[in-house]
Formats: sequence, structure tokens, C-alpha cells
Amino acid sequence: MKKFLLHIILFSCILLTIALLFDAFLTQRAMRIRTSPFAAWNDIYHDSIHSDVLVMGSSRAYVHFNPAVIDTILHVNSYNLGMNGRPADAQIIRYHVYRKHGYPKPKLILYEVSHGTMQKSNGYERDQFVPYLPLDKNLWKSCHKLEHFSWPDRFIPCWRYLGRQDLMRKLITSSSSASKDYNTNLYKGFHGFDKKWDGNALKKQASVTYTKDSTILRQFQEFLTECRQEDIPVVLIVSPFYIGGTEKMSDYAGMHNMFAEIAHKNGIPLLDYTYDELSYDTTYFYNTMHLNKTGANLFSEKVAHAIDSLGVLKMD
Repeated sequence: MKKFLLHIILFSCILLTIALLFDAFLTQRAMRIRTSPFAAWNDIYHDSIHSDVLVMGSSRAYVHFNPAVIDTILHVNSYNLGMNGRPADAQIIRYHVYRKHGYPKPKLILYEVSHGTMQKSNGYERDQFVPYLPLDKNLWKSCHKLEHFSWPDRFIPCWRYLGRQDLMRKLITSSSSASKDYNTNLYKGFHGFDKKWDGNALKKQASVTYTKDSTILRQFQEFLTECRQEDIPVVLIVSPFYIGGTEKMSDYAGMHNMFAEIAHKNGIPLLDYTYDELSYDTTYFYNTMHLNKTGANLFSEKVAHAIDSLGVLKMD
């Protein structure tokens, strides 16, 4: 019996060692990836962000605001923290992880808001959190309930990778060369898409609706209050939406009034580009909601000049 128990203990130790080594291998691979959705997280954890201006929002922030353009016009160092397919609850989690990692407060936040900002996260690209769960207690505390992670995901080696074959395959096959794995269209969190207009989705879409979830509205207000207490200026921005999609929005006035009320309540500017000239030309879009790289560069110029005119950015 004693010999049997020793064999079990030895086998368990070997199994644990293998799990620890494989876990470390996968996590190290993840932390080297320079493509979305891991790139921004890795920039945060590798202390690679040294920014005066932060861009926040969903994919419409992620592909619409080019830091290279903003930096050139405003003479700042900006970074795009936009999260593809994610509303405000997840966006604010990323911001809090960023700050708790030790980064100083930004001098300005440009927050892109749209029809999906105030909805609850639906788990889109949930795997982006997985590699970092045991490494960052602040991320764990913030996202484990929202993303439905369990305590074994944080404390048992490799557990969080079980059942995620696509994620493991991506990590195992990722390039061993950082430069080879680097996505040249990704710059300081911004992804510019060199794509031409595709209106198929618009043709099939009967209507566009905006979301107004009370829980997310409360979280967003808490975020703005936090920024005000830290004396961090915030500008809300509705970036261009192809006019054909806007015309299918069931209650555009309701969405605009929601953001106008939030801006007024908090004493912050709201820049609405819904009916900007860019919104009428498919040359600048690759689908209804997203500008291509050409459109994003032109839009980033407009935003940078508007921010300069507002005088909300106070550089030392």
C-alpha cells in the first residue's frame, strides 16, 4: 500500500511538472504575440506604453484612431486601447488594468462611443484574457465574473487552456520570431485595414439599434466620475458611420440624446461625426461601421485638429 501511494505521489509530481512547463510555454508564446487581440495586453504588461493620450472604445476606436496622425498634429504620445467587439464594461477593465500596472494618469482620454457601447459584453474574443489570469490579480478580480472564469482557471496549471484548442493551436504555431509575427498594420494599438467597400452586410441588415443597459450606464458614469476626480479630461466621440447604416438606425436621436446627456452631466465635450462628409463616401469605409485606413487617417486628422481647438489637452 505504501509503495502504491508513493507511485501515485510520484506520478502526480511528474504530471504537475509537465503541466507547469506546458503552461509556462503557452503563456510565454502568448506574451510575445504582436497581433490582436493580444498585442495591446502585451504592450501593457511589457511596460511598452508611454502615452499622454489614450483612445478607448470598441472596434470603431481600434480601427478609426491612428496614433501616428494624432501624435504628429498634437505633438503628443498617444496609444489606442480600443477593444474589438467589446462594449464599455470590458473597455473599462482594460483601462483599470493599465493604470494598476503602474502607468501614470493620461493627460486626455478620447472615448469613442457608438450604438453598442452601453450593452453588456457577450464573450467576444474571450480568449484574450486567458494567458494573463494567473499573472495579474487585478485582471482576475475585474474580469472573472464578467467572463465566467472559475478559480481553477487561475490556480491550476493549464486548466484555463483546456477546451480551447484554437487558442492552443495559435500559441503553439505562432512564429518564434517577434519580427516575423508582427502585424505591420498594427501600430500603438491601432489597426488600419487596407480594404475596399463591401456593402453586402448593409444590404442584408433591416435595422440598426442602439443599446441602453442600466448597469453599463452606471459603470460608465463611475468611470467618468473617477476621471473627473483625477482631473483627467475626457472627450466623447461618435466616429463616422456610413450614412446608409445611420438611415437604418431605429432611433438615432435616442442614441445621440443619451450621449449628449452623459456629456452634459459630466461637463465634457461630445464630438459627433455621424453626419460628417466622410460618412457619405464609401471610399473611406470597408463596411457600414468601420473606416478603412485611408478614412481612419483623414478622420484622425479631423479629431486631432478638433482637440487642438477645444483646448482640453494641457501638456507640461
